[in-house]
Amino acid sequence: MGVLVRRLGALAWRHRWIALPTLLISTAAQLITILGLAGQGLAIDVIRSELDRSAPSPHWPLGLGPGADWGFLAKVGLVSGFILAVALVNAALRFSQRLTDELFVQACVVSLRSDLYDKLQRLPFSFFDTHDTGQVINRVAGDTQAVRAFIQGVMIRSVIAGITLAVFLVFMLRTHTWLTLACLSVLPFQVWLMTRYGRITKPKFLEQSRLVDVVVKTFQESIAGVRVIRAFGQERQMTERYDAHAGAARDQRIEIARDQGRYQPFVQASNFASMGVLLGFGGYLVHLGPVQGGIALGTLWIFRGLLEQLAGQAEAIVQIIASAPESLAGAERVFKMLDEPVKIASRPGARAPSPIRGRLEFRGVGFTYASRPPGERAESQFAPAGRAEEERPAVENPPALSGVSIAVSPGETIAVVGPVGSGKSTLLSLLGRFHDPTEGAVLVDGTDLRDWPLEALRASIGYVFQEPFLFSNTVRNNIAFGRPDATDDEVIAAAGAAGAWEFIERLPQGLSTVIGERGVSLSGGQRQRLTIARALLMRPPILVLDDATGAVDPVTEAEIQRALERYLSGRTTFVVAHRLSTLRRADRVLVLDGGRVADIGTHDELMNRPGHYRATALIQLSLDEDEPEGTGAGGPLPTEARG
Repeated sequence: MGVLVRRLGALAWRHRWIALPTLLISTAAQLITILGLAGQGLAIDVIRSELDRSAPSPHWPLGLGPGADWGFLAKVGLVSGFILAVALVNAALRFSQRLTDELFVQACVVSLRSDLYDKLQRLPFSFFDTHDTGQVINRVAGDTQAVRAFIQGVMIRSVIAGITLAVFLVFMLRTHTWLTLACLSVLPFQVWLMTRYGRITKPKFLEQSRLVDVVVKTFQESIAGVRVIRAFGQERQMTERYDAHAGAARDQRIEIARDQGRYQPFVQASNFASMGVLLGFGGYLVHLGPVQGGIALGTLWIFRGLLEQLAGQAEAIVQIIASAPESLAGAERVFKMLDEPVKIASRPGARAPSPIRGRLEFRGVGFTYASRPPGERAESQFAPAGRAEEERPAVENPPALSGVSIAVSPGETIAVVGPVGSGKSTLLSLLGRFHDPTEGAVLVDGTDLRDWPLEALRASIGYVFQEPFLFSNTVRNNIAFGRPDATDDEVIAAAGAAGAWEFIERLPQGLSTVIGERGVSLSGGQRQRLTIARALLMRPPILVLDDATGAVDPVTEAEIQRALERYLSGRTTFVVAHRLSTLRRADRVLVLDGGRVADIGTHDELMNRPGHYRATALIQLSLDEDEPEGTGAGGPLPTEARG
């Protein structure tokens, strides 16, 4: 925990110049509080001396008392005016303290969220393979709020409490040492109580955070999968699951509240005990009077006010200890994400070849996906409420690729085929260093991709993924995502090449039409054509089409293929495809099976020798003969031929 607190302190230290006004204003506010209480004590002594001529004369600070000819009302008016002025200054200080406090906290939280977002942009795909989207969102949104609670509710309040205690104790000790020590005699008991409370509640707050993770994940999956839920009529069951998980989080929070309820009365009782000591011992000192080593009645009043302030600080510290475990639990998970190693990054001194010709080589490439860490509990919305799935030992995943070797000449088009799970998408993901090979190397123009600057590498590759993703933005901005400075003519040309311009023209505002989240207002084929246009606009020397035309009809695919021909000229292209019309256009066809190269050659060469490619192609041809005229060679390969 010490390391965690130091890291939070380092975060706060980055914004120390914003925090400095808060500390100065807090110190001034405590001094003003003492002045206000001193004024009240003076007023009591003035009133007492007027009512009892034998009482000690009021002690005016710094010799600033009124003249001998001042009457009672004038004296009371002077003290009252002083107290009123102090109250106005105190109100201004409290307002300034609240404002500077929030400025400091927001600076820390925004800085932390920016660090998290930046880290998420640089983490490898393997991180997202083993972490749920809901958990990641909860780190950025919920856990950073926990850090805010720690900085504002723990760090700042602790500093303010420390300043308050220091200022008040110095004043009290200088006023009367023994009365101060007597009033603070309950302090060891309060410290023991707070320490015990924090030790008991910390694991409960950690469990609370885990349960909230499950709630967030369930909610996120329910929104993302709303069509599936409704299609299978599972609305009521999903609502019941969500209610059960939310109820488990609620019950845990109630359990924590019970602990707070058990300890809070003891803190309040100790404060009452401290006040009892003050009235008993302090009353005796008032009876003795200042002359005999006692105190004035006004001084007792000042002690009472200070003791109430200290009691308030003691209760605040209890609240700090109550919230600290929850805040630290959230902070721990935030820093755990920030500490995730960025395994895929540019090496120092990395330089990209220039110009880029696009000669590719896979040299003995092997790759295995990472497993979930051993002992980690996988939260599931289908697990019983309030309980995670059982911990499972790590199971080593089988290799997704093994011993893949292939050399590709600049400008060559390679089609990649194979059954489901053969490693087609994995192979293509290595080109952009979404993953690094666990064996062997991938080279472009003779340079290992790990020796390329990452930004330059990815700017050289245009990707069209199997699952099209669009942002909730205009059509133009989606196409120009990789080149925001592209002209409208360039955007239109890329859209035309992807076969998208015809339907874009029919949209209400054309290129300025805002499409819904993930492009749900468009058909699957329209979304895919926009993603193809996005890749073409980059004009990259290397193009990767991961089943880019699988979601369009054969006629549209033929149009896209014809438009693509002039774009593919001179560009090294990898294309995952299932239709013979696409495979015939490729310079060579790479057949993968079980993560290994099963065969490679032109379409004609593969058709002339037995193997997976010839078998599936013959099946497709036989199916095409049974289809209506015009839908032949464009039809997809059978399911068993896909990957």
